[in-house]
This record gives sequence, C-alpha cells and structure tokens, in this order.
Amino acid sequence: MKTIVITGSTRGLGRGLAEALLARGCNVVVGGRREADTARIAAELGAASDPARVLGVACDVTVPSQVQGLWDAAVARFGRVDVWINNAGIAAPRHPIWEQSGEEARAVIDINLIGTLNGAQTALRGMLAQGGGQIFNVEGYGSNGMMTTGMSAYGSSKSAVTYLTRSLAIETKRHPGPGPGDQPGHAGHRAAPPRL
Repeated sequence: MKTIVITGSTRGLGRGLAEALLARGCNVVVGGRREADTARIAAELGAASDPARVLGVACDVTVPSQVQGLWDAAVARFGRVDVWINNAGIAAPRHPIWEQSGEEARAVIDINLIGTLNGAQTALRGMLAQGGGQIFNVEGYGSNGMMTTGMSAYGSSKSAVTYLTRSLAIETKRHPGPGPGDQPGHAGHRAAPPRL
C-alpha cells in the first residue's frame, strides 16, 4: 500500500486528490495550514474510507521545519512516503500588479514557489535516504506561458514551479532509484493522481 502526502489538501484539488487516492487504497496524509481544518478533513476522509489510512497534519509550507514535521509524521505513522504532492497554493485578488499590496504578492510567491521548494527539498532528502519515491508539483495558470491581466504574481510563481520541476528532474537523474519511474525525487508535471 502506497503512502501519499498532499500539501494543501483540506479543500479543492488537494482534497479531491486525497479522496481519489484513498479510493485507490492508498494511505493519505492531508496537509493544511490550520490544525482544526486538517483534523476535520482527516476525520471526514477517514469516515468515508478507513480512518487507519488517513492522517491530518497542520503544516505551513513556507516554514521548512513544519514541512519536515509533515514528512516525519507521515513516516512515523506509515513507515515511508512513496509519493509527495506539492499542491499548496493561493492566488492574489485579480488586480493589476500595481494595485496589489506587496504583502499579497509576497504571500503568493511564498506559498506557491517557496512552499513547493521546501516540500521538494524535504521529500528529496527523505526519499534519497529511503531509496525511492516520487514528487509531483502542481502547476497552474502561467506554467505553460499563458498570460492575462491580474495574474502577474500567480502566473510568475507557477512559471517558476515549472522551472523548478524540470530542474529537479535533471538533478535527480544522477541518483538511481529502485526502478524506472521510482527514482528518488522524480518530479512530474501532472496535477492528476499518479498511476499507482
């Protein structure tokens, strides 16, 4: 049974991924910023499937020690992490960049890019130590070069996630894993559940 960690999985796409992966028989670790939310979602997901296969852990992805805590909690409960999905992300209000506050733009960059970087670093270290695993970074508008007004910070952050993902794929080629497609830190471009 594979163990999947999903950051930003208390709602939206992340929660949908958690539900789909539980339905496929995986163990799922739900990550979100608020402890009450992660506990509630983990309880709801567990009630709909099997409580023993779900763990909720509060984690602010912009804080490396909390991301490490998410990894550590997953390993303590399930023994290892097979797949890490960097899904946490936010968007600023859709206004031209000069109308956004510096705090709004920084929050988008911090969560979408720095949070993904923190997750990738933590997962890569753990996966190299355990001998394998996969990382999936959820991209978004801007990752494919599309542009529109009011999305400068968001699109820039997701474009940077694409670059990070490609860089990780190149960097991890030097570290052979147990088999094809199970290379430590293999970075994917998909926002759908990985084939298990």
